[in-house]
Amino acid sequence: MRAALLDAIRARPVLWAVYALGFVAAYHALLLVAMVLRFGHAPNFIKVYDIVDAYRLTFTGTPSLRDAFGIAIGEPWLDVGYMSPQWNMAEWSLMILPPQFVLICVTGCLLATFGVLHAARSAQCSRAPTGSALTAAIGAGLAGMANATLFWVVCCATPTWIVGLAMLGVSVSVAFMLQPIGPLLTAGGVALLVWAIVIQLRSIAPLPAAPQFFTLPVQRSA
Repeated sequence: MRAALLDAIRARPVLWAVYALGFVAAYHALLLVAMVLRFGHAPNFIKVYDIVDAYRLTFTGTPSLRDAFGIAIGEPWLDVGYMSPQWNMAEWSLMILPPQFVLICVTGCLLATFGVLHAARSAQCSRAPTGSALTAAIGAGLAGMANATLFWVVCCATPTWIVGLAMLGVSVSVAFMLQPIGPLLTAGGVALLVWAIVIQLRSIAPLPAAPQFFTLPVQRSA
């Protein structure tokens, strides 16, 4: 299976990169469009953070290296949203945070791997595995939902995935109750993507048959 996986990626590296980068770009574009449609305001600000200076201040001003790393991974990279002219504050925004961005990139890589394996299976004209595409789609959806870094002033909190739930009509109190299950949704989504990849690999490179330890004697004709 490992050889089939590597061969599929090596045979279509451009396709793999397009799938991976395309998912990451489309994911954040979809979040931004959803915010615009929900609130009816186009983004009017974009802020790129000076992460080099932020990391320098964090590591030089924090005695504990462990604490410094914990603070550093929470430093935002990018923030784009709508600033209220009346209140001079952000009403909503999409923020890029390192931990969630890395997980979205991992999801994109897994989805790209599934895509090239699907292409390899199609090239072999082999039968499509039942439910593998749906499994991959659900996995990507769960991982994507749990790593959305959205901010809404109504939620009065740091950017988190539950803002999407509040936007859909879930009460803020219920949304905050669901916030701890975010890592479980991410783990479940990644597990489903990995399982979808395994299903594709089994259709491309079936497991070898078990060795036969006992053979029937061959009768020779006189």
